[in-house]
Amino acid sequence: MTTLPIYPDKTLLKGLGFSSKWSPEFFNLATETTATGADIDLALAQYPLHNFELTYNFLRSWRAPANASLEFKTLMGFWLMLGGTAGRFLFRNPDDGFVAAQQIGAGDGATTAFGPIVRSFGANGYVASEPVGLIDPTWAPVVRLGDQVQPSSTYALNTAQPLNQTITFATAPGAGVPIYMDFAYFYYCKFAENSNTFEKFADRLWMLQKISIKSCRPGA
Repeated sequence: MTTLPIYPDKTLLKGLGFSSKWSPEFFNLATETTATGADIDLALAQYPLHNFELTYNFLRSWRAPANASLEFKTLMGFWLMLGGTAGRFLFRNPDDGFVAAQQIGAGDGATTAFGPIVRSFGANGYVASEPVGLIDPTWAPVVRLGDQVQPSSTYALNTAQPLNQTITFATAPGAGVPIYMDFAYFYYCKFAENSNTFEKFADRLWMLQKISIKSCRPGA
């Protein structure tokens, strides 16, 4: 699979502002009500898709000897490069991009490959898990068998397919031994719409009231 581009984050686009929206969306059949008044709901997919809306209060477009600010060209260029909804990219959700001590499985003494690698999100006993889009290769993961950190030479990560990240150990983890990982990750995404409106409100200053991003299914 070709390398996916990464959506430019706040280090490049400093005008990212509020509000921002994050909307998980499940796909269930319409509720049917039986003769007794009981509701029947059928889930069509195990995991949700995630919708994001971002706002940019300013996108600068000037180049000065002491300060180069090309935020407008960066975001517009990324949008044009992706071709609207046709392209796919990686999105770093600032509120969900890293997990520590994530259990990804347990050994049985024979299995060496584990996946897809998931992240759990929640607190106070309310937690859900789903596969991550892509593990961030710029942050070295930490892998533990029980409480023992494993050298990177003892395992291999397969990150070729979004939402199907796997880990393979050179030697099968022992029976009942939990496997934990600390890692950073991206969402696998596309733009939700085929048009965006960039507004110029001052000389070489632009804004974008809304840009919509949505996560994708494997293979989509």
